[in-house]
Amino acid sequence: MTGKHIVLVAHGARAGRPDFRHMVSWVRERGHLVDVQVTFERGDGEKLARRAAMAGADVVAAVGGDGTLNEVVNGLDGYDTPLGVIPLGTANDFARQSGIPADADHAMDVILQRKPVRIDTASLNGRRFLNVSTGGIGAQATAETPSQIKQAIGQLAYAISGLRQLADFETNHAVFRGGNYVLECDFLMFAVGSAMSAGGGTPVTPHASTTDGLLDLCVVERMDRRDFARTMMKLRNGEHVGEEGVHYVRLRHLTIEATKPLSVNVDGEVSDSPRLDYHARPKDLCVHLVHRPGEEKS
Repeated sequence: MTGKHIVLVAHGARAGRPDFRHMVSWVRERGHLVDVQVTFERGDGEKLARRAAMAGADVVAAVGGDGTLNEVVNGLDGYDTPLGVIPLGTANDFARQSGIPADADHAMDVILQRKPVRIDTASLNGRRFLNVSTGGIGAQATAETPSQIKQAIGQLAYAISGLRQLADFETNHAVFRGGNYVLECDFLMFAVGSAMSAGGGTPVTPHASTTDGLLDLCVVERMDRRDFARTMMKLRNGEHVGEEGVHYVRLRHLTIEATKPLSVNVDGEVSDSPRLDYHARPKDLCVHLVHRPGEEKS
């Protein structure tokens, strides 16, 4: 078997983990060239992934959570270098949807044993993402969850922050446009999905697929606290589509214009903008996974 040149772009807080170091050792023992690149600040993952692709690496793998994965995906933008995923973060939404194991050794097995396949991604204001971009209460919950709490209690941290946001119950006003579709409303949250889940496995865009070349938009209109709490309970299981006050549509592109800057979560990272331009990007990423998000498991 010919050895592969595997570049591991590892989040600085994960690089010292014993399970990660063990994985690196046995992969090298099998004759593969393993190059470990460690990030120290935001943006490092994108630069390191781009450098690895330019150097001709066989695989560039993101080692960390969805934020690290997002940086690596953007670093590979414009290259055909296959992506690998070693999900050592908190939510690991993309890995969960793709059947990639949380165990570092088993995640590496996916890279070594399965051929890469092509999937769709999406972009927000020109920057690529894999999962779901959320605005309103969901994004605020992520932004206000301290990283130390995320590490300590995992997915529960998002739920706690979400309950705080529900208590504040702040609405926004925006116009959603895509092709012939126009929706103007006061809303509590929205989600734009290339894949299905965000926030630790919540299927907020449950009908999304990474093979259809479309974005799934879900908007939850302004409603009273009791109705919103009921809608959120359904959303946790992906059963909110068709509920009163919930809009769900598939589009190739989408523009959102708000009356004030929106907090927007993209693959676990939060930014603010009054105008959001989303585009579907069909089959523009090559990745090692068990199954494509939105497909039946094989």
